[in-house]
Amino acid sequence: MKFGIYSSIANPPRGEDLPRCVDEVIEEARLAEQAGFDSCFFGEHHQDRDGFLPSPLIICTAVAAATTTLRVGTSVILLPLHHPVRLAEDVITLDIISKGRVTVGVGLGYQDADFRAFGVKMSDRVELFEEKVQILRSCWSGEEFSFHGKHHQIENLRVRPDPVQKPHPPIWIGAGAPVSARRAGTIGDA
Repeated sequence: MKFGIYSSIANPPRGEDLPRCVDEVIEEARLAEQAGFDSCFFGEHHQDRDGFLPSPLIICTAVAAATTTLRVGTSVILLPLHHPVRLAEDVITLDIISKGRVTVGVGLGYQDADFRAFGVKMSDRVELFEEKVQILRSCWSGEEFSFHGKHHQIENLRVRPDPVQKPHPPIWIGAGAPVSARRAGTIGDA
């Protein structure tokens, strides 16, 4: 059995110092590694009044740099809001920095504010999500590929460098309903 921790880095309106909170989360990850924990995960939300950090891959990079064995991951990246090639490259960079310790948790998202901020129609989130999972896998394949979907058109792309993990960093899919659990079982790695 493996054990991990999840940290939201939320900064409730109690006068807390957000940079200090980030330092504490990094120290918490170091202590978790020393105590034998296997992983540490961070989520993504936007415009939350509690200070929830919007860029989990950046905090994962800081934790990866401060640890040696702890897996770092996202729980979850709001995939419909991200360009899949940019995200694939960012994950590759983190995979290199962490020496193969990254797990990519992705989800559909559910908060209207997140979608409004990026000009993405919430009604398109399932189609966007499914296309982007396919594109991530293709970006990490080490091969040139083209993709022709409803929302993305990609021609003759070969993403470099390759990820450290083979065949690629694991993609975990968040699910909170039977239909999303089926989707996770079909297109996710865990």
